[in-house]
Amino acid sequence: MEEWRLVNLGALSPYSIHAVYEAIALAVSSKAAPNTIELCYPSEPYVCIGVHQCAEFELDLQACEQLNLKVVRRQVGGGTTYLDPGQQFYHIVVHRDHGLAKQPIEKFYEVFLRAVAKFYRSYGLPADYKPINDVVISGRKASGNGAALLHDAMVLVGNVILDFDPEPMAKVLKVPSEKFRDKVVKDMKEWVTSLKRELGYVPDRGEVIEKLITCFEEVLGIKLVQGSLTDLERQKLVELEKLFQSKDWLYSINLEHKELMESFKARKVKIREGHYIIQADYKALKMIRVLAEVVDGTLSNVMITGDFFAQPVESVKELEEYLKGCRLVQEDIEKRVNEFFKSSKAAFAGVKLEDLVAALLKVKERLEVL
Repeated sequence: MEEWRLVNLGALSPYSIHAVYEAIALAVSSKAAPNTIELCYPSEPYVCIGVHQCAEFELDLQACEQLNLKVVRRQVGGGTTYLDPGQQFYHIVVHRDHGLAKQPIEKFYEVFLRAVAKFYRSYGLPADYKPINDVVISGRKASGNGAALLHDAMVLVGNVILDFDPEPMAKVLKVPSEKFRDKVVKDMKEWVTSLKRELGYVPDRGEVIEKLITCFEEVLGIKLVQGSLTDLERQKLVELEKLFQSKDWLYSINLEHKELMESFKARKVKIREGHYIIQADYKALKMIRVLAEVVDGTLSNVMITGDFFAQPVESVKELEEYLKGCRLVQEDIEKRVNEFFKSSKAAFAGVKLEDLVAALLKVKERLEVL
């Protein structure tokens, strides 16, 4: 039976939580460490955004500061979430050459999340995998997950929700009105569940961990062997913690599109005749947010963010560059998008090619009513 390393780190700071799985990914990539499942949980509440999201689009940053909540931009896709000690995290790191990692991203999620669904079923709960990256109980979300290729390792990060309070998350999300914020709370109460909600109590964390270990072993057909981080992993962990605390990392999307963001924040929708800054959202399976500079009907600059998943991470930036100079007409947009995916190794999950085209055409719709 194949042996993987099990590392249980207990409570970690928000930055350490996201630094540790990349430190492990670096070691697994160089084969200095075996495939690994690492377990931990937050030592304090914090807010986390996906790698393709813009913090200023998704969050009320002033509210985060007032509530003393750290904001962490993780290295994998997905949406904005509020996290606290009422979670139990699992981070799965497997070398890209392993059979499990060679599958399409949708299948990669399904294989590992079958184990998480089995965990919930061990408590007698009717849990199922819901594509693309959730586990649900009677239709309610019980586990959120994200995956990415980091170096030469596939990484899946996810959680078991022990207890959940939607109020703090609603306080920090950027919403158009307080009435809408109340709706967010109501919707989250209906959509998200927890072990406490389903069972009437929060199981002991040690019991949760033991059940998770058993379910991963049985579903994946592996033996988890207790281990610890190597000296190299600990060194990289410290380096990555510093990176993730930096403004350059949190606001890297803003910095890459500095002029576009400055115009948008100044509410300069119309720069001059024929020159516009347009923001448009398109909801596919995941959300796509487009901020575009349009000059005489042509995309001069474009910024694409959202809670989707893209491999490699840099492919979003590459797509943005490829779209520059494209006329804002359906035929040209379809041609550019299709050419990009045919000529690159990019793979998006949660959005299809036609969704990206539709999101860009939303920009055209907005332009036509100005």
